[in-house]
Amino acid sequence: MGTHSQDQTLSTRTHKNGHALVIGGSIAGLLAARVLTDYFDQVTIIDRDVFPETPTHRKGAPQSHHTHGLSGRGKVIIDALFPGIFADLRAVGADTIHDKVAMVMVSSFGMLAPFNVRESMRFSRYLLEWHLRERLVQRSDVQTLSNCEVTELLATSDHTRIVGVKLRERGLEGRRTTLTADFVVDASGRNSKTPQWLTALGYETPPVDSVNSGLGYASRFYEKPENFPDVWQGIFILPRPRQNPRAGTIAMIENNVWHVTLSGVAGHYPPTDEEGFLQWARDLPDPGLYESIRIAKPLTTIRGYRVLENHIRHYERLKRWPAGFIVLGDAVCALNPIRGQGMAAGAIGADTLNMCLREQQRLSRTTFEQHFQLQLARALTDPWLFALGEDLRWPDVTLHGARLPIGFELWQRYLDLVLQSAVQDPEISKAYMEVYGMLAPQSSLARPRILLRVLGATLKHMLIPSTLTTNNTGVLSAETLAQLHARPTRLIANTGETV
Repeated sequence: MGTHSQDQTLSTRTHKNGHALVIGGSIAGLLAARVLTDYFDQVTIIDRDVFPETPTHRKGAPQSHHTHGLSGRGKVIIDALFPGIFADLRAVGADTIHDKVAMVMVSSFGMLAPFNVRESMRFSRYLLEWHLRERLVQRSDVQTLSNCEVTELLATSDHTRIVGVKLRERGLEGRRTTLTADFVVDASGRNSKTPQWLTALGYETPPVDSVNSGLGYASRFYEKPENFPDVWQGIFILPRPRQNPRAGTIAMIENNVWHVTLSGVAGHYPPTDEEGFLQWARDLPDPGLYESIRIAKPLTTIRGYRVLENHIRHYERLKRWPAGFIVLGDAVCALNPIRGQGMAAGAIGADTLNMCLREQQRLSRTTFEQHFQLQLARALTDPWLFALGEDLRWPDVTLHGARLPIGFELWQRYLDLVLQSAVQDPEISKAYMEVYGMLAPQSSLARPRILLRVLGATLKHMLIPSTLTTNNTGVLSAETLAQLHARPTRLIANTGETV
């Protein structure tokens, strides 16, 4: 299947031609495929799943049953690659607010000072993925091969260049075939087989940094209660290191639906039975989530999910690398999903690929693939360290494969001061959320203006400890909590998985 021209490499091609192949049709793979359409005249997406005909969950993406957030950086990148995509999402019911509070975060120090945003849109992961895929399959230069599993990379006789893949059709017969290509991208996710494929071709296995975060999820969709206070679009209650390993999220998505996820870290897993689910919510550090879902109508059963380990694979450190092949998405860097940064990380991979391919047209590097892996590693280092810092606050969570950067622990102490100060200072709160949303690097929190505000607030707290308290310490006011508490608990009906 397909054609391949060995004399048309990325270092010699000067115009759009050739065939690119993407392994994995999830968010990272779809975004990478869109980038490749600007540089190749044919792009093929291969996935193990049979793609749904309507926006819904699919077997190969079980994480879609749990809350996802597309951070600001991810939205910017996707909007540039798919102009008008967010208007499409809005048209089918994606929740949109203007000049209101979007996400409210509760840390160990209390609720970060809320601030209004010009616009915020929330939607389910599966709705976004379906619309991205629909945009692509409508193009004449994109094809999809579903229900197919890549079993092996095809290489030249000297193994210096990847020229395609071997496929196995999933099913009883398991028909096998090959597909040739000028360029292959592995975006197959956490369980990528690239380390094994490279070893089979005589290459080294990449060094891996991993952290045993021991994350567990339990999630459910609810109908937003009638006459619910319009004070936020979503809430995120963080776990409290050494005190309370429980976390919880309510995210407004499309069509008046709440997506609720309860989670636990360091091996503490939320239950999936009715009584245990509600008790976990009741035991959160903030009562707002429990009182909210207690009166809401469940639309689905409760689903569990566990992620025992997060990792970053250092492909950029390999001395030898085959031409015509790159890796991105969770196949390179799988962040702790509790923070909702995975889709944005996938978008960063696509953006980095776009930047490198654009440069390649001008510079014609003979080591393009290694250059890309290096640039991707640089782009993901800050998000990885940011997530890692939160993971390592737990005594049973350890890092394997690398030493912490010099000054890492000191920086974590400073971040504590940032969060403490953000409880009362909206400017610090906004700066922290920009880092959280990958719109700014961690170093932006040390800008002179933010640094002075943090140090000033810290000094004030030291001199007047009572300033640590605030009248706005919860996601819902005391008056609102009392009103919700007076409403009867919603009886659990027979849910038919309507979402």
